[in-house]
Amino acid sequence: MTRLPDFRLETYFSRWEFTARHHLTASDVQTMTLGELLALADDQDRAAFENLSLGYTKTFGDPALREVIAGMYERADAADVICFAGAEEALYLAMNVLLDAGDHAVVVTPNYQAAETVPLALCEVTGVALDPAGTGRWTSTR
Repeated sequence: MTRLPDFRLETYFSRWEFTARHHLTASDVQTMTLGELLALADDQDRAAFENLSLGYTKTFGDPALREVIAGMYERADAADVICFAGAEEALYLAMNVLLDAGDHAVVVTPNYQAAETVPLALCEVTGVALDPAGTGRWTSTR
């Protein structure tokens, strides 16, 4: 198996995410406590959280969660939905399904680092920078 390079973004966050005076790079929402979240819930949702088991669930995700997600789409059912613990896991699976050694991926940069480094472990990659001057292009081979 090809060794992936260090994820520079994660290394950066591990150093600064909780020590910086102002955090302007978050891709999540403002943190709230479980109590604050439950205060927003109706009785049925509050009961569901209060009785929620925190153990492992089925491999593709909790069936009830997959059903709710599928219900948000016109042409999907729970069998079409896979739940992941986070973006890293999903990107890793998608890239490994879509890319082979003979492929050439083009990725926009900057991006979530796994969207760059996972393809680099699988095939040739060209990065196209989000650069108005058009000067930030790089190519790498395995």
